[in-house]
Amino acid sequence: MSNIVIADNGKIRKVEHIELAEKVIEMRNQKDPWKVIAKLVEGWTKTAPDEVQAILINVDEYKEMTQDKKFGTTLGGKDQERRFKLAFPANLQLMIRTQYKADELPFDQKFYAEFGKRYPAFKVAEKN
Repeated sequence: MSNIVIADNGKIRKVEHIELAEKVIEMRNQKDPWKVIAKLVEGWTKTAPDEVQAILINVDEYKEMTQDKKFGTTLGGKDQERRFKLAFPANLQLMIRTQYKADELPFDQKFYAEFGKRYPAFKVAEKN
């Protein structure tokens, strides 16, 4: 059934994408952004398995290049240190932004810390 496509305003859509969008919109009205994000992550992993695999490989590479695995500290130059906490896929960010504007759900330290707890596969640093 996932191979069936529907023409909508000249665009071709897969049924599974339309079902995901409808479910997300329904969940969005229930006011819990983390349930919506969970559904979007689930949908993203199903519809973009190659991208998911690439991100997971990148996370492993990022972990290897960190100087301090626990905190994800990297050396950026002679006197510069930085922490690499999380790999957050751009397409997933865009999916979330279609539902929540920046003033409704800011991508701030608190958000990234919670995202890392809920989705540890994206974490580079062991600690937030």
